[in-house]
Amino acid sequence: MSSCSGGNAVVIGGGYIGMECAAALVTNKIKVTMVFPEKHCMGRLFTEKIAEYYESYYTSKGVTFTKGTVLTSFEKDSTGKVTSVVLRDGNHLPADMVVVGIGIRANTSLFEGQLLMEKGGIKVNGQMQTSDSSVYAVGDVAAFPIKLFDGDIRRLEHVDSARRTARHAVAAILEPSKTRDVDYLPFFYSRVFTLSWQFYGDNVGEVIHYGDFTSNSPMFGAYWVSKGQITGAFLEGGNRDDYEALSVVVRRKTKVSDMPELERQGLAFAIQESKKDVPDSGVTLGEKPTFVWYATAGVVAAVSISAFGYWYGRKRRRW
Repeated sequence: MSSCSGGNAVVIGGGYIGMECAAALVTNKIKVTMVFPEKHCMGRLFTEKIAEYYESYYTSKGVTFTKGTVLTSFEKDSTGKVTSVVLRDGNHLPADMVVVGIGIRANTSLFEGQLLMEKGGIKVNGQMQTSDSSVYAVGDVAAFPIKLFDGDIRRLEHVDSARRTARHAVAAILEPSKTRDVDYLPFFYSRVFTLSWQFYGDNVGEVIHYGDFTSNSPMFGAYWVSKGQITGAFLEGGNRDDYEALSVVVRRKTKVSDMPELERQGLAFAIQESKKDVPDSGVTLGEKPTFVWYATAGVVAAVSISAFGYWYGRKRRRW
């Protein structure tokens, strides 16, 4: 980035990677234009109201948003260096640097025809075992059951999921009789500029927004409510206790009977409800591995599997 300071960067994609890259680039005195086809940034997670705040904040930092179009080609100089990007709407954007963050497809080619696949990944059970019980899959490539969603199979792309599924697989391998099925609470977070947000659960159902969306030091959030229960929760600007309270009410699928009151209480609802005792439902809120070193071993296993998959994929292309 230092060699591009004062220059122009075009970030293709308005998702998690695009937003974090744009923040890092503009912080390093690079002019940034973000390009994506959706109506607003973080379209898979943010509501329009939440996205509006972050787009406004990024704009105040010098980021330009070009929405509703996509990259079609690059223009290069005589040395082959990219000088601009060409968009479908006909615009040409000058570029000393281009970052493409448009999502990934899990590389499952090594196991196709050998293991069951689902949701674009390798299907595993609650012990992270594939259809061949001697083979385990973790991280972005693993499609595993989410207890909170009644066992629905999901493939999650986030560092937290990668770490925890790797740790769980190691525990299941070393002590299968003592390891229960994975009980993961979907979790995403980001820290850019002076902002910091966390999200728990699933963004399905009716959305209730609350808090201050106008401050440069904001504190606002949202609940997603489906069938009278909280299914997801988002918060910007909270502290550790605030985020823990949100995770608890999502875990418990806390009931909501009065939506206007939920909006009025906002974060206070989660803090109050999280302190209540509830009957044992068999759900573990903070399960930890038997051995502390499971986490390290799990991450090593995940990295090793990814490295092998990358090497094997390159080797196949050479063949």
